[in-house]
Amino acid sequence: MWRTFILLCLPLPLLLLFFAYKHLLKRYEIRNFDLTAPVDGRTLTCSQPQELFISQPFAERARLKARLYNLLRESLYDDSKGVVNIAREKEIKHLASKLKDDRMRLAGRGASLDS
Repeated sequence: MWRTFILLCLPLPLLLLFFAYKHLLKRYEIRNFDLTAPVDGRTLTCSQPQELFISQPFAERARLKARLYNLLRESLYDDSKGVVNIAREKEIKHLASKLKDDRMRLAGRGASLDS
């Protein structure tokens, strides 16, 4: 008896999920979303190119952070092997002080950039 009950009730949640998914697609108007492209091996394409504009100070600060992150990672790797690179350590110190000074300058102006 329980077996029959389970077999009869199992398709119900699956049907509900299917109709909820179709409803969400209609509600958020995802019409050009192509689910078959990854399966067929075709390349995914965007219907409209998107551009992202960021301010020059923000881009410069992000560049400095990325460089500092890479230097710190390399330094940590070399430290684990017992290698010391004085030039890299000086560059890390220089970049960190530059980021700190830039942050203080922006804080004085009332602007905020997340660290």
